[in-house]
Amino acid sequence: MEVSNKNPRRLIYVDASGEEKNTKFKISIFDPDSNATHTLQLKDIINNTEAEKFAIFYAIFYIKKHAYCNCHILCDNQSAVNDNTIVYISNKYNIGVSWIPREANNIADKISKLEPTLHEKEWNLLELFIDLVKQQNDIKAKNSEELIISLQYEVEKLKKTMDTKNKKIKNQATQITQLKNKK
Repeated sequence: MEVSNKNPRRLIYVDASGEEKNTKFKISIFDPDSNATHTLQLKDIINNTEAEKFAIFYAIFYIKKHAYCNCHILCDNQSAVNDNTIVYISNKYNIGVSWIPREANNIADKISKLEPTLHEKEWNLLELFIDLVKQQNDIKAKNSEELIISLQYEVEKLKKTMDTKNKKIKNQATQITQLKNKK
């Protein structure tokens, strides 16, 4: 009896390449299921790891844009894969992200060195998407920080209350002992 998987896992390979002594970066995605390849020129990127993060974000954007399910992004940059924002957004959208060795990512690597196939409009959408995600994370971090400060304040307040109550109990114990000794 043959078992068919209605939603087989879709793998999306991503990579980034630097040009002109890593002052300009391009990213690529390769979707073997549809044989789709996309290359995008990035602007104002500081290093290869940041470019690889943009590649992962673009893959997430690509997956959501096409409403694909059961997807897994493969990237050869461990730092990008483990980035907190990447982990957060991939979990939120139920998309797997894993590190693979560089030699297993040779197609995406070659595609990232080609001329861009995507235009500035895609860059603007990607940049907006990333900015919104980062703002959301910043808000959560700020709220977490404010919550921690608030909880620290409450703990300090409870400590003072406990110290006051302990002093009263100690004073009452001393008074009781003195009363017993007088009898």
